[in-house]
Amino acid sequence: LTTPRQSRSGLSVSLSHPSHVHVHLTVNTKLAGNNLSDATVKICVLGAGAFGTAMATVAARNNHEVVIYARDQAVVDSINNDHINPKYKMETFTLPSNITSTTNVAEAVAGAGLIMHALPAQKSPDFFREHKDVIPDDVIICSTAKGLYLRSKCLLSEAILGPDGLDRAQPMAFLSGPSFAVQIMQEMPTAVVVGAKFMPHAVAIQRWLSSLSFRVYTTQDTVGVELGGALKNPLAVGAGMIEGLGLGINTMAALVTRATKELMKLCTAMGGKAETISGLAGIGDLMLTAFGDLSRNRTCGMRIIQGEKLEDILATTTVEGVPTAEVAMHFGQLCGLQDELPIFTAVAGILAGTMKPEEAQQFLMGRPLGSE
Repeated sequence: LTTPRQSRSGLSVSLSHPSHVHVHLTVNTKLAGNNLSDATVKICVLGAGAFGTAMATVAARNNHEVVIYARDQAVVDSINNDHINPKYKMETFTLPSNITSTTNVAEAVAGAGLIMHALPAQKSPDFFREHKDVIPDDVIICSTAKGLYLRSKCLLSEAILGPDGLDRAQPMAFLSGPSFAVQIMQEMPTAVVVGAKFMPHAVAIQRWLSSLSFRVYTTQDTVGVELGGALKNPLAVGAGMIEGLGLGINTMAALVTRATKELMKLCTAMGGKAETISGLAGIGDLMLTAFGDLSRNRTCGMRIIQGEKLEDILATTTVEGVPTAEVAMHFGQLCGLQDELPIFTAVAGILAGTMKPEEAQQFLMGRPLGSE
């Protein structure tokens, strides 16, 4: 693999074998102004939702050429003509002038050194399968989607790279951490982590995106980053249920603490590292979504308790925690942990309609007593 190309990024990565890595970086090592790196690159963002718009803005603030792929021609026209995304609560932000948009995937990815994936998790494999012929096989795809794939009950990366998606080898990375899109747009200091199998890929993304308001850490624990970002979602739905029931901060603190233990147990059983779950992609993201009022997962839990039907909620909002809850239980069974994940079990049961919210307290608090 040779990615990305030296001519457009200032970065050359040659990987002839996983254990034999040659790297040439032409970048600064200190923060200078807003951009860590002198090198600029074309960055394609797949998806014009709130987080895709935020990632595009982060890249554009670092002087990269940014092209957003969007399905809606009206959104494309608004971005190109008025520098505004009129949807997803982004309409109050003026986008940098070096962001353009298109409904043509081939046009969006042409010449890109990095593809930022910001599409809903459940729709992503089909999207990549449909467009694999125009997506270069040597360009890093950095996924920001935080979900597990329900159809195959697997990691999203497995679905994207497998027969359901690209069905080939492709450089991939995963960006996760406590990062609400609106606050990124407001340039509130935000820290995330990017994981890639090959560290040069993670470092390239780190240096392209990092600034004084957006700090990117790196890791090679892709499983931990993927699972931490995905599995915290159903736990955040549970936090919203507690908020909706008005059970108070004692209950919320207990849930988040014990949920962290379940998150750690399941992620490490699946091959993730404990230190990743203890960091931004795990506990950090869980704290954000459990306590933050901008969380769609938390809001979903509250709305369910208030009597709304789940199908009505999902008709207008993408809530990754709902399909992820079912996959989480599948992973728990594969690892023999089905009796050690009571919070995951309760949330999945309520979402599936096999447990009523009022039964959850008896289920969780009435379990056999034990040590911490």
